[in-house]
Order: sequence, then structure tokens, then C-alpha cells
Amino acid sequence: MTEALLGVVFENLLSLVQNEFATISGIKGKAEKLSHDLDLIKGVLEDAEKKQLTDRAVMVWLQQLKDAVYVLDDILDECSIESLRLGGLSSFKPKSIIFRREIGNRLKDITRRFEEIAERKKNFILRDVDRERQAEVAEWRETSSIIPQPKVYGRQDDKEKIVEFLLSQAPGSDFLSIYPIVGLGGIGKTTLAQMVYNDERVTSSFNTKIWICVSENFSVKRILCSIIESITKEKVDALNLNVIEGKVQELLQSNRYLLILDDVWKQNQELKFGLSQDKWNKLKSVLSCGYNGASILVSTRDMDVAELMGTCQAHHLGGLSEDECLLLFKQYAFGANKEERAELVAIGKEIVKKCGGSPLAAQVLGGLLHSRSEKIEWLEVKESRLWNLYGENSIFPALRLSFFYLTPTLKRCFSFCAIFPKDMEIEKEDLIHLWIANGFISSRENMEAEDVGNMIWNELYQKSFFQDIELDDNSSVICFKMHDLVHDLAQSVMGQECVILENANLTNLSTSTHHVVFLSSEDGLSFKGTFERVESLRTLYELVLGLTKIYGNLPIHRSLRVLRTSSFNLSSLGSLIHLRYLGLYNLQIKTLPKSIYSLRKLEILKLQFLANLISLPKHLTRLQNLRHLVIEGCDSLSCMFPNIGKLSCLRTLSIYIVSSKIGHSLAELHNLKLGGHLHIKGLENVGSLSEAQEANLKAKRDLHELFLSWGSSEETKSHATNPDQVLETLQPHSNLKKLRIYGYAGLKSPSWIGMLSSLVDLQLHHCNECIQLPSLGKLPSLRKLRLWHLNNIQCLNDDECNDGVEGRAFPSLEELSLDELPKLEMLLKTKRGEMFPSLSHLYINSCPKLELTCIPSLQSLELVGYTNELLRSVSSFTNLTSLKLCLGKEGLLSFPVGTLTCLRTLKIFYFRRLTELPDEFFNNLNTLEHLEISSCFELECLPEQGWEGLHSLRTLEFDDCRQLRSLPDGVRHLTSLECLTITGCPTLEEQCKEGTGKDWDKIQHVPRVIIE
Repeated sequence: MTEALLGVVFENLLSLVQNEFATISGIKGKAEKLSHDLDLIKGVLEDAEKKQLTDRAVMVWLQQLKDAVYVLDDILDECSIESLRLGGLSSFKPKSIIFRREIGNRLKDITRRFEEIAERKKNFILRDVDRERQAEVAEWRETSSIIPQPKVYGRQDDKEKIVEFLLSQAPGSDFLSIYPIVGLGGIGKTTLAQMVYNDERVTSSFNTKIWICVSENFSVKRILCSIIESITKEKVDALNLNVIEGKVQELLQSNRYLLILDDVWKQNQELKFGLSQDKWNKLKSVLSCGYNGASILVSTRDMDVAELMGTCQAHHLGGLSEDECLLLFKQYAFGANKEERAELVAIGKEIVKKCGGSPLAAQVLGGLLHSRSEKIEWLEVKESRLWNLYGENSIFPALRLSFFYLTPTLKRCFSFCAIFPKDMEIEKEDLIHLWIANGFISSRENMEAEDVGNMIWNELYQKSFFQDIELDDNSSVICFKMHDLVHDLAQSVMGQECVILENANLTNLSTSTHHVVFLSSEDGLSFKGTFERVESLRTLYELVLGLTKIYGNLPIHRSLRVLRTSSFNLSSLGSLIHLRYLGLYNLQIKTLPKSIYSLRKLEILKLQFLANLISLPKHLTRLQNLRHLVIEGCDSLSCMFPNIGKLSCLRTLSIYIVSSKIGHSLAELHNLKLGGHLHIKGLENVGSLSEAQEANLKAKRDLHELFLSWGSSEETKSHATNPDQVLETLQPHSNLKKLRIYGYAGLKSPSWIGMLSSLVDLQLHHCNECIQLPSLGKLPSLRKLRLWHLNNIQCLNDDECNDGVEGRAFPSLEELSLDELPKLEMLLKTKRGEMFPSLSHLYINSCPKLELTCIPSLQSLELVGYTNELLRSVSSFTNLTSLKLCLGKEGLLSFPVGTLTCLRTLKIFYFRRLTELPDEFFNNLNTLEHLEISSCFELECLPEQGWEGLHSLRTLEFDDCRQLRSLPDGVRHLTSLECLTITGCPTLEEQCKEGTGKDWDKIQHVPRVIIE
């Protein structure tokens, strides 16, 4: 890692020596001397990196070297900034003379420091390794494809045992069941828990499933908040603990739930925030509200945790057999395309014996050897001395070996990840931006820095340093995690360089601290004295953003490259001249301070959820190095800064607001090589077609998401350019994955939509004048289609749709939403070939003229504000598993009785005039598991017949049905019913009161009855 850092600084130093600024400033001689000293040190670094594992003196020497290199890098960066300010010209102004004198003195001091470090090198026997470096990028190119999720070996019996407990034994318990899984780190506890969690039998047996990664901080409040967020999908505000506890019980008491508490650690002297008896008692008292069968699955390395939490005997997870371990190793080492040469497999068997049955060790070593094909390379790993450093069968030698064989840049990028707390979901794009901002990666020949970062990430994922990836709709990685043992490896490499600050450790940091993450606190944090000894702070990154507690002024550390905060005022921002990354979140500011102009090196500016932000500084184009301008959730922003086209390095621009003012036209986008997501607002202000053409969207091949929106200003409509022509001119590149159009007032959709062969998601909103859609059915990749408020559309496709897609319309479409389409009569004008072969979810709201034909693939249907004709057509959807009916204007007389034989979930909402259900309503609903009837204010009675056929029904809920008076006798036949919930039904609630209600004897067999 030191090698990579020194390599970058060495290049910067050589660049300074060759720059005219060095000669003018009188520092060329000092820079040349430094360059010579660093060159002598550079040769022994590889050997020193090896020997530091067994020789603490070498480790200390390397740390001293790294600390000095950081300081030198700051000096070189200041020279670069001053050279940029002067434009390469000599200056005899007092300020420049003072700068030259100060820089000269600092170079003299740092040269002396390196001389001392070079002298101490003589105390060690370090070999000068002049190995031939292969081009790193070439290796990344070769291994950049992400391998599929690995097959799990040797855990089927373990899974079946736990599933059998959850389905057979737990339901018979009157108390909350807690089942512990105990095993060594890296043995596969989390993987086993995931297998159980995703098992179809488990999913169908529990109303609610929640996954929480606990890790070393067992915070009752955090766990309870995570439960709420998991169920409601909404962020929990800063509530007091009593309110949170009440909310959790409200959510869980009507549920048979499964909660996974993954990676639990016990409190001890080293782990002050781990699990304790008191914490567990508090949490358990809140969670003991589910009905029979509610269960918690706990994974831990500690048998004490299992004994403290468990209600049954723990499941001890052992290692894989050598054969199973070998299969997993080969999956990573050879993959699908690499020949399994017998001589390599034989060596692989010997390596696997050293893994101690650990799946993680097998994965990591397999990933290490995937890009190595020579026998000698495999033997080098098998016979490495690192196996002897950590004891027999330890996983750490495997991790260390894999890390050691990474290229210097990969080492540096991986080890930086120690900055994130354990088990945190890390955003891939943000991590790459942090790598760029800290100078770990940069552009190469024919490769942008972001592409280099993406390849590095893929390489680290392929080698199992990253895991648990989450994909977006385009199958691109959004975020990921690190195994906690891999995180331990990163921390062991970084030492004090990366520090996570919490209330408990806001003490003086060491000289060697360079990267700091701090966690927001509702009470605020005091940083007084925290950074006094820090010599070169590079990263100050705030997590848990948005509590709006201002801590005061920024800690002034001129050396900062990264600042992300929602908690500091920005009065001293202009002094952070080295800053490359600035992230501002949830600050109550109307504009950015003008001092931002001083940040000439800024490359990444992220403005997120600044609700009061109205405008941006007018001269932001002075930041000529800006590559990414991310603006999210800044809904009050009404104008950009002028002449954005001058930012020639810009690669991300998440929003652009078109205006009639000079410098705010679409033409500003012409030469920008934008990628990712772009929202163009204010298209009603486009002055001419030539301006729209100048946007040059068709040339932006890296743009994957495009949002085009028109405002509704009457002032601009009178002189606006024809919207049909404007939209037709704004044709994007065919690589586009997602397109959203809002407020378009043209008559026709653009012809180019039908040419977007890569389009996955299309949304058209409030295009009220549009009378014709393009050939959407021919789009081969389209998976999601959403049409809202298109007042004049009569069908989705006017064409016959059988050209180029083998007679199939919408071949890949999975989700279709149709909302407020008053004239829509049919989905397709011409019914030929296979229509909607992949469609699984259909949402229809207020489409009064629509008639549906059979869609065999459909599984989920939601109808809002529908007609009897539309409801009657549902009878053809025989594979439907979920049906939601809402705001039916004509009752349920046309409900498709007897045809929905696969239906598992039925929900009926807001039928204001519905007084009764049809007598045959429940006929053939043998597979129905969940029935909910809500806000049917006039519903008086339920069918007497058909209940005996509902032998799969597990949950039954009546909510806000105020006139419902009683339950029919047939309810007695619901032998599988686990939970009956009655809320907002005053008469029925009285009838069903335990012991006294007239209907109590009909429901007393139900395990869980909730009446509110």
C-alpha cells in the first residue's frame, strides 16, 4: 500500500521538477534531491511490506514513511494550486514571494525527514526488488466481468434442520422462539441464515420477515428502528425510545414474524457496546408480542451469546468437508471458461487443506488464483510462509495472501474501505468517487478515472473482498458489503490511518490518522482537541446524515481531500484548497458560499436534500476540474449557474434547468461527455430547434437515465418552440436504459423511442395532448412501462408489432402501470402472436373504457376505480396469485367467481357503497392465504356459504367496515387461520369480544385474535 502512495507522489514530484514553476520559484533543486531520495526508498518497499508482518520495527518505519509521504503530497499539491493560480507566470507580488519562501522551507524540512527515514532503512536487511510491473489496467480488463452469485456447497442438511424447527416446532411454542447459529468467523453462518430466510416454505409461513445485521454495536434503539424501517419502508425520525417500542409492537403484534439478528457480539472489555443481559431483556420484552410461531434466528461466533439469547439448543455450524471446499475453490479459481488442468487441481487440493473448511478462505484463495495460470504461481501460494503466522487452519493467512498478491493500487483501494463501519452497505459509485478524490486512481490512456475505478471494484469483488451486492433495475451494482473478517484485514493494514469517531472515542487522534468517519449524534459532537496532533487529514466523512444538529465551524485542516457533512456551518470552506470531494446533505442553506470558488481542485460536488437551496453561485465554472455535480432532493432550486458548457471535465450532471437567460440554454450541454442520470427541466424555455439540436444528446453514449420535463408556466407557452419538434430533436443514444417524460404538450410521442433497443424502463407522465404512442411493443429490453395522465391515448400500440420480435408484442415487459387514461380502450390494437409473454404485474387506475384480454403470465393485478366490464375480464387470468380491488364504482357483482384457482392474496379497499359480497364469492378460492377487506363503510354482512373451501386461509382482516354486524357460522371452518384482525368495526368488535361476544365461539379456535 505504501508503494502505491509513494508511486503517485513520486510522479507528482517528477511533474513538478519538469514544470517551469519549480524553476521560477527556486525550488527545483530541492525537488530533484527529494526525487533521488524517494527513488532509493522505492526499491525496497515490496520486501518491507512482507517483513512488517513479523518485524514491528519495519512496520513502524513504513508508517513513518507513509506519514512523511502524505505531508510531501500536500506540499506538491500546494505548488500545483499556486502554479494554476499564476498560470505559469512569474509573480513578484508579496503574497507570491511569501509563498515561495514558505514552500522552500517546507521542502527543506521534508527533505531532511526523508533523509532520516532513508538512514533508518539501513537498520533492516531489505532487498531491492526491481520486479517487472505488468500493466495493471490490462489485468483489470481481463477480469472485469462480475462472476455470478456462488453456488452454496454442503449446507443443505443444516438448512433443512433449521427450516424444520421454524415450521414444525416453533409454532407449538407459547413463547417467542430464538434459534442460535454458532460458528467460527468465515464459516458460513450468514450464508446459511440467508438460505433459510429465502426458502419458499419459510416465506409462505411468515407474514413478515426482517433482516438486521447487528455486528459489534448491540443498540436496542437501532435494532427497533431497523425493524420499523424494514416493515414500513420509511426512514424513522429521531423519536424517543418509548415511542419506537410502541410502534414496533403495533407492527408485530398482528404478525407471525421471522427476525434475523445476524452477527451478534457479546459485551466485553474490548467491545463496550456489545450484547449484555440488560440490553437483551429490554429488546426481548418488546419483541415478545407476536403470536405462536414468531421466531428469531441469531448468528454469532460466541456460545455465550447463544446461551444468553437462545430458547433452544444452538445449531453448531462446522466447516465444509475437503471435497465441498474444493468444489467452492474451483468455482472461483477456474470459473466456467478456464480449463481445470490436472496439475493445478492437485495443487489446489493441497491449498484447500489449509483452509480449515472455511468457505470464505476457499473463495478468497480461488479468486486470487483465478488470474494466475502458471504452476509456479500456484506453488508460491501453497508454500507461502504466511500460513505459519496465524496458527493452524486460520482464515487470516488466506486473506493476507490474497491481499499480498494484489497490485499496489488494488491494495490501496481495498484497505481504504476500513473507513466504513462493519456490515455497512457501501455505495459503489460513492466509493469510486472517494478513491478518485484521494488520488488512489486517475485517468489512464483511453480510460476515464471512473472506468478504472469500476474495473478495480470488479476485480476486488471477483476476489471475494466484496460481497452481498444489491442491483438496480438495470442489473448494475448499487451497493455492497464486506465480510467482517475482510473488514478486519483492511483495518489491520490501515491501523490508525482510518478511524471511526463516536462519542466514546473523541480523543486526540494520532499523527498517523488520515481518514476519519464520524457518526451523527442527536446531541452533537465536540471535536475540540480531536485533530490537534493530526498532520495530514485527508477524509472527514459524516454518516447517519440529516439530524440537523450543527456542531459549529469546520475543523480547519487545509489538507482535506474529502468532506461530507450535514452538521457543520461552512464559514471556513474557502480555506480547504486541496478539497476534491464536497458532499453537503440536509443543511438549511439557500445558496452555497462564494468561498467555494477557492476550491480550484474540486472534482466532486454532491448537494443532497438541501430543501431551501434556491440557486447556485454564478461563477461555479471557475471550478474547472469538476467532474461530478450531483443534485438530489433540492426541490426549491430554480436556476443553475451560466455557461456550464465550460466545465469540460464534467461527467455527471444530475439536473440541468433550461432558461431563456444567456448561458442557460440547451446548447451548453453540447460538448459535455455526460453519463449516468440527467434530468433536463424547463424545456418550455427552449428558444429554437437549433438550440435543442445543440444539446447533442445522441452523442452521449454513457447516459443511462434521462428525465425530460416541461413546466406549466402560462407565461412561456405563448412563445415556446413547438414541443413535438423539440422532443423529436432531443433523441438520446441507443444505450439509454431509463426514460421519463413529464408535462409534454405535444400530440405525438417521438419516433426515436422505438429505436431505444436497450431501454428497460419507460415512464410518460402528464402528456395530456398526446394522441399516439410509438412502437413500444417492439422494444426488446423494456421491462417496466408506466403511463400516467395521458388523456387521449386509446391503445398502447397502433402497429402490428410483429416485425423484428418474432410476432411477440412487449416480449420482456414485466410491470405495466396505467393511471388516469380516460380514453384507453385496449392494450393492443392488433392481437397477433404472443402478447405480453413476460408480464407479471399490472396496475390499472381510472381507465373506464379499457377492456382486457387474457394474459396467461399475469400474477399480480391491482384495479383502482374500475368498471364491472373490467372486473369481469379478470376471469381469464387463471394464474393470478394476488388481486387488489380499490374504489370499485359498481360493487363486486362482476367478481370472477370460481376461476381464480391460484389466488393467494385478495385485498378489497374503499368500496363505499358495497353492502354485501356475492353468495358465491369464495367458490374455488382453495389457495387463498390472505384476505383483507378495508374501508367498505356500508358493508353489512358476509356470505354464509363457501368458507369451508378456504382451507389455506392464514390471515383475515376487517378494517373500517363500520356497518359489519357479525361473522357467519362458516368462519368455524377456517382451521388454518392464524390471525384474525378487526379494527374500526364497532359492532363486530363487540360481537367478537372474548368470552362475552355472541360470535366468540365462532373464532375461539384462532390462535391470534386482534380487536382494536
